[in-house]
Amino acid sequence: MAPGAQQAVRDAAGYGVFSDRGLKIFMFGSGLGKGVVINNATKKATYMVMGEVQYGLGFGISKFRQVFVFQTQDALNNFITYGVTLGAQVTGAAQAGGQGGSIAGAISVAPGVWVYQITEAGLAAELGITGAKNFKDSELN
Repeated sequence: MAPGAQQAVRDAAGYGVFSDRGLKIFMFGSGLGKGVVINNATKKATYMVMGEVQYGLGFGISKFRQVFVFQTQDALNNFITYGVTLGAQVTGAAQAGGQGGSIAGAISVAPGVWVYQITEAGLAAELGITGAKNFKDSELN
């Protein structure tokens, strides 16, 4: 993960970890995932599911994890309640069987919300705008 990310998570109001699978073909892409958001003050876990759409140049199939860092309690509460994030992304990744690497850093996706992306497997080259909607998982909460 990016240098300083562990400290950012420790100092934040909360954090979320999501596993996501994405597909990007030419101008359009999508992704589905699930994860958990932790409130650092209360240690309460909120389980969530994610749907994502992308528009921009690119191609690829990838499996990745996203670590959301919520700098304020308001940012954390808004994410759990409304779950909407928007952002621009530039990704170059090639990874299989633990080999390879990715180029990605933290990006701001909403006021007080930063995301680190870690590619697990796949091949992708993307430049675009991403929108995601996160919902509380009714079966797990």
